[in-house]
Amino acid sequence: MFNLGNICKSFSKITISNNITGFRTIVSKPYEISLNNLRDNPGAVTKKVRVGRGIGSGRGKTSTRGHAGQKARAGHNIPRAFEGGQTQLFKKMRKYGFSNVRFERVLTPINFNTLDRLIRENRINPNETITMKHLFDANCTGAIKHGIKLLSDGKQNFKHKINIELSDFSAPARETIEALGGVAQNVYYDRVGLRFLLKPHKFDFVPKRARVPLKYADKYPDHVTGYMGAYSTKGEKFNKEEQEQEQQQ
Repeated sequence: MFNLGNICKSFSKITISNNITGFRTIVSKPYEISLNNLRDNPGAVTKKVRVGRGIGSGRGKTSTRGHAGQKARAGHNIPRAFEGGQTQLFKKMRKYGFSNVRFERVLTPINFNTLDRLIRENRINPNETITMKHLFDANCTGAIKHGIKLLSDGKQNFKHKINIELSDFSAPARETIEALGGVAQNVYYDRVGLRFLLKPHKFDFVPKRARVPLKYADKYPDHVTGYMGAYSTKGEKFNKEEQEQEQQQ
């Protein structure tokens, strides 16, 4: 006669699963592991559902796709928001939120440690005005998309008097240069002007210098500003004579 008590005593641990008929041993000690008891946990692996194998399976004939329609055909692809051709709900609603991250003007950083190393290696001349072109030719930065900003890292070891023109300076960096008797000047270039400065050999003409947007007027006081050059830094309109002189230059 089948005796459950005797079978339970012959195994260290026994579990009964609703999905798997019979008994299963679970290894409780390392030395009990062998090739004949290595297996997945109950329910870890399931059989693939086979469709189209006769009406007795319950998934024959139409193979769970229904009688007809686009979804019954091979290669059907209906977008999630498709509503049969009528205007989708998300298009009927207004747009919310805005992000100007894609329009952000990110400047390439550089510090005093890099400047000091370039001067000591004679890769740039401290006696002439240092521009972004000199730094680009010295391969001290990667791609320059909008300009270069000088940061104050390594200012305590920098002892050179220099005149430098960059897109922007941090406040401590500007103070360090001016304390050594140098000049730190902000210069503005748009994408085309900056490309002409760094790679003039790729241009067949000299592009006109872009005017500074009004929101950057305080940062670049030495440049004319305004939309399409209509206003100067002080907000006054240009005279026609001044415009003609600029065009001739």
